Amino acid sequence: MDDLKRPILPGKGASDYERYLRTDELLALQKQREELLHQDELTFQVVHQSSELLMKGAAFELERAHDLIVESDFANAGRLLRRANQMLEYPISLLHVLETITPYDYHLIRAGLGHGSGLDSPGFLALLHTGTSLGKVFYEQVHRAQLTLDDLYRRHAEFFGLHDVAERLLDFDERMHLFRFHHLKLAQRIIGGGVVGTMGTPVEVLHQRMEHLLYKELWDVRNQITAKASADMKERGVPSQY
Repeated sequence: MDDLKRPILPGKGASDYERYLRTDELLALQKQREELLHQDELTFQVVHQSSELLMKGAAFELERAHDLIVESDFANAGRLLRRANQMLEYPISLLHVLETITPYDYHLIRAGLGHGSGLDSPGFLALLHTGTSLGKVFYEQVHRAQLTLDDLYRRHAEFFGLHDVAERLLDFDERMHLFRFHHLKLAQRIIGGGVVGTMGTPVEVLHQRMEHLLYKELWDVRNQITAKASADMKERGVPSQY
């Protein structure tokens, strides 16, 4: 039994668990207690570092899904898109942890951020880049199938795999929108809505960027479907509640 407790992987750490995850390095990436500008700064760092790891993982799965869409493997693309979307639930939730830092305490932490800003997040920027590429290959597949988006939704049972990818992309776009919304509310709650952030960027810019959609056509097709349904109901004399 003692042999099973002895680490066999190379690296530092008293166990293979620690060596595989490189916990010595991972847990040394935060400031030491004596370096903290405020006791809440550890929470601030851990939340942001955790979010970057999760977004890195989500972007990796989105890249894999991209390649599967190109190969018309919609079932596995949908599976990886679901995984990525589940991972993105946590960075959104973690923003609420930061809301527990009070404004005066945050400004003590802010003094050590330099020009650092959430707008520079490599994880979020990677998601934006990969998300755009995903849209391109998805629309290429819709075109290859000689469909409009309206066709895809009307004939969703016939084109189930591609329809599933469309819905998972919409899930991803929704999460990106939600992340931006909650990030905006966090900024307004901590530093206010009419101020300038660490990069000299007005908080109002966060509101403007929140309106950006990756897959506007997938949202717009809902309007088209509803308009057609309403017109059909009107023609048949059926009262419409829209």
